[in-house]
Amino acid sequence: MNPLALGLRLVLRGPRSNQARFLLMTLGCALGVACLAAALSIPAILAAHDGRAAGRAVQGGPSSGALTLERKDPVGSRPLTRIFISPPDNGTVPLPPGVKRLPQPGEVVISPALRDLLAERPGLKGALPGRVVNTIGPAGLTGPQELYAYVGRTRAQLPAEEAKPVGGYGIPWAAPDEAAIDDGTVAPLRFTLCCLVLLPLFVYLSVCVRLSAEARSRRLASLRLLGLSARDTMRVSAVETLCAAAVGAVLGVGLHLLVNAWVARTGWVGLAWYPADGLPSVWTLAACLLGCPALAYLAGCRHAKEAALRPLAVRRQAQPGKPRRWLAALLVLPGLGIVTAYCVLGVLGVYVEPSALTSFLVPAGALLTGAGLVLALPPVTAWLAARIAATTQRLPLTLAMRHHETTPGAALRVVSGLVLLVYAASLTQGVLVELDQVSRRTAPNQEYAVPFRQVTAEQRAAMTKAEGVSGHAVHTYRTTDQSGILVATCEQLEKFVRPGSVRGCVDGRPLALHDPATAPYDLRERGRTHAFALRDEDGRTAGSVRFTVPEKIVTFSVAQPSALTSTVLLVPPKALPPGLHPAGAQLLLSGAPEPEAVQATLDRLAGIAPTAQIDPVGIVIESLRQLSIVKGLLGTGMVLGLVIGVAAFLVSATDRAMDGRRRTATLTLLGIRTRTLRAAQCAQVLLPLAVGIGGALVAGRLAESSYLVTGGG
Repeated sequence: MNPLALGLRLVLRGPRSNQARFLLMTLGCALGVACLAAALSIPAILAAHDGRAAGRAVQGGPSSGALTLERKDPVGSRPLTRIFISPPDNGTVPLPPGVKRLPQPGEVVISPALRDLLAERPGLKGALPGRVVNTIGPAGLTGPQELYAYVGRTRAQLPAEEAKPVGGYGIPWAAPDEAAIDDGTVAPLRFTLCCLVLLPLFVYLSVCVRLSAEARSRRLASLRLLGLSARDTMRVSAVETLCAAAVGAVLGVGLHLLVNAWVARTGWVGLAWYPADGLPSVWTLAACLLGCPALAYLAGCRHAKEAALRPLAVRRQAQPGKPRRWLAALLVLPGLGIVTAYCVLGVLGVYVEPSALTSFLVPAGALLTGAGLVLALPPVTAWLAARIAATTQRLPLTLAMRHHETTPGAALRVVSGLVLLVYAASLTQGVLVELDQVSRRTAPNQEYAVPFRQVTAEQRAAMTKAEGVSGHAVHTYRTTDQSGILVATCEQLEKFVRPGSVRGCVDGRPLALHDPATAPYDLRERGRTHAFALRDEDGRTAGSVRFTVPEKIVTFSVAQPSALTSTVLLVPPKALPPGLHPAGAQLLLSGAPEPEAVQATLDRLAGIAPTAQIDPVGIVIESLRQLSIVKGLLGTGMVLGLVIGVAAFLVSATDRAMDGRRRTATLTLLGIRTRTLRAAQCAQVLLPLAVGIGGALVAGRLAESSYLVTGGG
């Protein structure tokens, strides 16, 4: 019988223990390959998102006669993009992707997600003046949950200075504010996902294909002693390993397709995509269907080779060799050296500028530390087990430590997944905390800036009286040094600053303004004269006005960022001629900072002036969206890492219980009580688990600190 047929017969017609082990290996590999396919599909999903964003961008070149104006407003952590478009009176106009017919004035074409949101929040309809006539197709949206709309308007309704001519649609790459993730975040995200998913996955797949290693080695040694050649013995081992890995890889790809179809439209990772975007590419299929069996073959070669070359020693269960300390030291010492060096620099206050060198060293140090941590567990725990066994007087502990001292690799297969999970989670925790601090706003109020030239006097009056608006003022910047001038009363000023922080304010005359928390007051401002051009309601030049900075200073405190940060002069409203305002002025509004209140206020303001640019100061909606995606992807990585770690523990523990039945029966016949055996088995697992998790927490904290010291945060 040839080795291939013999290997298949052993897999299919062997004892139940062999079939159970084969099923366990197959299901374990399937779960691992599904996680690998999910991790490798993330770049394809992001590329599809950016490709559709680039395909709908307005091109320059010869104009088709149509004009367009873009406005973006935050809806939670998602942007609402409104494209106001004015079609020409005659001629053909290129259509945006996913739009069958260009909306005429009074018509609106919206995305399916925006249609559902309008049904939930009728107050949002004011920002979309017109009748909804159609929906945008998938070709014109970055994802199924994107809030996007094309609003038809006349030329007179679009600001002439901001409207752009439409030459066509499609640019080579997505704009930075449209990309799913900015370029500076890709490398840290890739590094973190590698530590979270790929490193534990490599260990997990190695564990799955080496289940019941001792029993399999003894069976191969028996075949070798019965006359099978060494080469054929290796082939028999490869058949069983490759069958389990190949079937598991196919099942894993199928599992990934099912999960992708279910998760794609939910957006629970911060990014919703179409199921076709998450389909595995050729390279992903190659990595799953070829890489997993190749890894399985390499992982199983060591024990098969030992059984083929030393069958008598394997059958007699000779004393195994000691764990290789040099390999663990070769990995963990350079890795810890790199991350510890950066941590020391951070403690000493030395600034480490992000560079190509740090981008290579920090990920390399983290990966070497994680891999070395796992390889260092057998020699370290074997040494500890020998010391504990020599000093303890308790039988369960003695049994556990002596057994672990002789076979430290068996317990390692049980705890390695959980140890790597704790290491990766400890590394990622600091990144998630840092992102949460960046995205959290702690100001006592929320400011809104609206350019004067984009709204009429009636619209400005309606905005100041809108529900949710607690204060208003007029703000402008000097063109020379960008120093700000605030036109407001003392009562209006208090609406924009921290409560009770205004000192020395008197109405009726110009006053110097200064926030002591920003910078020391520039004494050269005293007596300086600032000249400002004035505009009327139609935007025409209407003379100028001069103000001199007095010696009296009004101090205040604002939460950053704020439009009042660089403001140096407070001017009473009566100091300006009626009906005139400074050139470049903007209407500042103040409201409550809670997210729900901010959203409701933005909806009301957009309903008053649909085409005006309403800037919620301090809220960069694209950054919030990208932060939400990054946190979602990191959270997904942690979930995948949790699945891998727990699966590795359960698979290895089940296999260990099956493999140790003979030993347990022998000890029971010798008179050892069942309670003592259970205590010994628990202690045998707890020792490497405690040492591994303790080392993972320390090493993960060091790796996280080195990442933040080098500019990761």
